[in-house]
Amino acid sequence: MLDFDYPKHYAELINKVTWSIELPTEWSDFFSQSGLVESQHPDKRATQRRIVRLRGLLCVERALPTIPRDKHLIGVYTKYFSKDSCGVIVPIQLFPEEQVRLILPTFWLSLKVVRNRRETATCYDTGLQLLGRHDPDRSAFILGGNFLQV
Repeated sequence: MLDFDYPKHYAELINKVTWSIELPTEWSDFFSQSGLVESQHPDKRATQRRIVRLRGLLCVERALPTIPRDKHLIGVYTKYFSKDSCGVIVPIQLFPEEQVRLILPTFWLSLKVVRNRRETATCYDTGLQLLGRHDPDRSAFILGGNFLQV
């Protein structure tokens, strides 16, 4: 238990997960973008958003009662982070109020879905509200007493 290697386990899972996200053609520079997200005039945000492009692992922790979800990891791309939210690109449709876990190379997050917009058949731009930030440890990969699978 004490010798759990979070970065190694994360890297193994990232290489096993299926990457089924099909980015829109107009997003050809998606991974080269960085810096602050420019706010639109009527968009008054309390905190700035910073563009961060990473590959991550996501699983639904608590689904809506009418939408059954498997407890497995899917590959996602991060879009931006702010003090209390983040944006990710996911290959499946998520719904507001669902709670998810986002596992990244150096930490993991508990989040609640606040918006989800379809860009392509396998690309959903998803906004998430931060519920909790966690240091990297074994519990990132455990849900309901079981290790999460790809």
